Amino acid sequence: MNVQLSRSDKILVVDDSPDNVFLIKTILEEEGYTVSTAENGYSALKKIAEASFDLVLLDLMMPGMDGYEVTKCIRENKSLPFVPILLITAHDSPNVAQGLDLGADDFIRKPVTVDELLARVRSLLRLKHKTCPKY
Repeated sequence: MNVQLSRSDKILVVDDSPDNVFLIKTILEEEGYTVSTAENGYSALKKIAEASFDLVLLDLMMPGMDGYEVTKCIRENKSLPFVPILLITAHDSPNVAQGLDLGADDFIRKPVTVDELLARVRSLLRLKHKTCPKY
């Protein structure tokens, strides 16, 4: 099955660093994706409950509710449709295995390179569209 990616895919970028959000948002919007942002885990969960996203890019280390907790909340909420989660972690972050065990689908390390970010985004969007095709 050949899955076509839609440039209208909606992506939520969650990070407490405005510089990181700006960089990732700019990269994704230049590729034609629709990007929303959230500055913390609580705001992310609110946005996810209110709107449908095709992918969530989630920083692991945030004050308050970290990326592990957000991942767990998304996966435990059975009323949400499947949405792939790409964890974003600093090189000195703890092992990302915990995030993957909680239901994240992939991870990328900071500093993010454009080519790797876009390749992982395309890969996870293919997964999303194979799992939940749009009719």
